[in-house]
Amino acid sequence: MSVSIGLIGQTVEKIAPKSWAEEWDNVGLLVGDASTQVERILLTLDATQEVLEEAKERKAQLILAHHPIIFRPLKNLRSDNQAAQIPIQLLKEGIAYYAAHTNLDQSMYSSSWTIGRALGLDNMEFLAPHASEDRGYGVVGYLPVPEPLESIVDKLKMFFHTQASVHVDIPSNLYRIARKTQLEIRKIAILNGSGGSFITKALFKGADLLVTGDVDHHGALDAREAGMAVLDIGHFASEAPMIMTLADYLRGQKNLAHLEILVSSTMQSPWE
Repeated sequence: MSVSIGLIGQTVEKIAPKSWAEEWDNVGLLVGDASTQVERILLTLDATQEVLEEAKERKAQLILAHHPIIFRPLKNLRSDNQAAQIPIQLLKEGIAYYAAHTNLDQSMYSSSWTIGRALGLDNMEFLAPHASEDRGYGVVGYLPVPEPLESIVDKLKMFFHTQASVHVDIPSNLYRIARKTQLEIRKIAILNGSGGSFITKALFKGADLLVTGDVDHHGALDAREAGMAVLDIGHFASEAPMIMTLADYLRGQKNLAHLEILVSSTMQSPWE
């Protein structure tokens, strides 16, 4: 049996409504027809050539991704336009594409919550809550007892090892750490993706440590001087776990019981 792409989109939007997405974002069904019936979908963080080839090989009729395939305006669909290559191939192969980006980031199914639970944080709440709705970016919570940063790195490495199917088993020597002293960590803020702009919010919340990705030199310096450690695990590692969380959610929905839900085995960080 098969289900419509529209029904899959509605199921995703139960936990991550499109109205939650930022104005500059581009979410929802970006390629394809909502009425199309599908039997197999492929979940991924990014749409790369490898993921597209995997979708073809595994006969997936829909790619459900975190990052939009069309983000900046496409001025043309010419064969010499690199930005248009994947959309053109999707159309040729009859593969649809759906993105859940900043709307999913603001849900409790984001990687921030997934990583927070993996670290065993108590009393978790949104790091940057929305003013009037039960949503927001990131989480902040407490370890049951204070721990050294090295212990937290070990916990993360063990957790990512369990996520090997999405290639986030990244050696801890690739993490970047900024800290001024060997402080014990009790309160942790987590922001999946690029979290440099959330350093001030993490400091305001009294976090001892911010776990995120893509922190620049000045952001790390500011956090360090203010007495908060930063653990930069990279953009990919900080977001990939939510693909498994989303897959688990979809597999648990009765209306999608006949849908085969695959997780990409080719999605990976662009950094070696």
